[in-house]
Amino acid sequence: MDAHGARHLSARLRAGVRVGTEIELDSDDAESGLRAGDRGVVRAITLDGVVIDWEKGFSLQIDPQALPYHALAA
Repeated sequence: MDAHGARHLSARLRAGVRVGTEIELDSDDAESGLRAGDRGVVRAITLDGVVIDWEKGFSLQIDPQALPYHALAA
């Protein structure tokens, strides 16, 4: 595995979820207007964070270390 692959694997492990997983926020984010309890579906995992398609009708990338969430049961 090259360095880029290792960084991407590390990002996926930090995210703790897979693409397609439904998540729910555990805390508010004043900057984006998201609130604890908001839900969305993981669209992508990048080196910079997790891209979520929110039920509120927009997509936004978040840092899983700065804005905690949990996966919902399938």
